[in-house]
Amino acid sequence: MDSNYTDAKARALFLADSHFHVERSPAEEFRMTAFIDILDQYKGIEHVVLLGDIVDFWFDYPHFMMKGYEPILTALDRVREAGSRLHFIGGNHDIWAADFLHRRYATAPQGEPVTLELDGQRIFCTHGDGLLGRDFLYKGFRAVVRHPAGVLIAKSLHPELLYAFSTWLSGHSRHSTRDEAEGIENKARRWLERHQDVDWDHLIMGHVHHPFTTEAHGRRMTTLGGWLDPLQYAIWSGGELHQCTVTSTGNG
Repeated sequence: MDSNYTDAKARALFLADSHFHVERSPAEEFRMTAFIDILDQYKGIEHVVLLGDIVDFWFDYPHFMMKGYEPILTALDRVREAGSRLHFIGGNHDIWAADFLHRRYATAPQGEPVTLELDGQRIFCTHGDGLLGRDFLYKGFRAVVRHPAGVLIAKSLHPELLYAFSTWLSGHSRHSTRDEAEGIENKARRWLERHQDVDWDHLIMGHVHHPFTTEAHGRRMTTLGGWLDPLQYAIWSGGELHQCTVTSTGNG
């Protein structure tokens, strides 16, 4: 894994699982500053792909919008103004941001997975929740937030009540343990071995908070590490995906 990776010929930046909260601790403020630094460093790159769970909770009422995420949105404005194409794939924590981001940045209207054509390869980008499986809490949360009935119920709740419920249900985001990482890698290998008839060359996903790549049947799957501890992202350059780690804020 590369540290402080830079490449003027890079074509795509991939970010996932920062899980920013409305009310942030000093440590989270550091993470957000570093996140914005990476966006500014690569603004003008061909593609910026947000692979979900960028924020830990989002919901739009007709006359109410979540506050606290303005620095990220302003940074994304700069990315778009510099000529980058933004892609947002909704995670199980922030899928409800899909419509807002679609209207603001012309991302996929429902935050659905996207496929990019890069250097002769088809790159399938997805959040990954429900793909490999992780725990019952994630599966339950995913089922609720992605179902139309869940949205209707949520709209009937007071914003503060919905926020408190979501924060309780989402749990504490963290880096995968060693045992979890081994399980993720085994599941990823088995999944890729079972799926031979896919129309992509490389699948890139987040959600599992563990960086890993496996290959089978001429296809490749990469899971990203997330923006937690350490701060990790990925760059597509020279026909390859490079997983990277931030070693200091402002020097992605």
